[in-house]
Amino acid sequence: MITLVIVALVIVGLMLGYVKLGTNQVQPDNQDVISFGNDVVVGESDSGMIAEPGESQSYTVEITSSGFSPTALNVNQGDVVTFINKGSSSSWPASAIHPTHTVYPGSDIKKCGGSEEEMIFDACKGLKTGESWTFTFNEVGTWSYHDHLSTGRKGTIVVN
Repeated sequence: MITLVIVALVIVGLMLGYVKLGTNQVQPDNQDVISFGNDVVVGESDSGMIAEPGESQSYTVEITSSGFSPTALNVNQGDVVTFINKGSSSSWPASAIHPTHTVYPGSDIKKCGGSEEEMIFDACKGLKTGESWTFTFNEVGTWSYHDHLSTGRKGTIVVN
């Protein structure tokens, strides 16, 4: 319940703190498109443009000694998120819940090293400083994740 309240507050804060734009407009460089229902707002991004329906977007989550940044991210089904370790120690992003990593549909730490590894929300290893891992979010829902090596670091991906 507390997590839902925090996520709601983050979403409201993002909505109040960003400029609302219409569809098909070009964004300044380094701007992400974050969708809230039919509204589109500007955040930080890789592509710099609003996606057309069916077009996937790329997002970046930085991992630092403070945790994941951003800690909450809204994306559309089929969008890609790259986790980049910019911290000084290894980090292992994976679906909640520790230690099984089974919250995201089909994910399970037991699938690491197997034929289904590419399909699960689990880096399946610690990312060293400078390393990255990319995952495509195909399941609609709100997905919590954590750092398997430092379980206090958590985040949320909302897939519309």
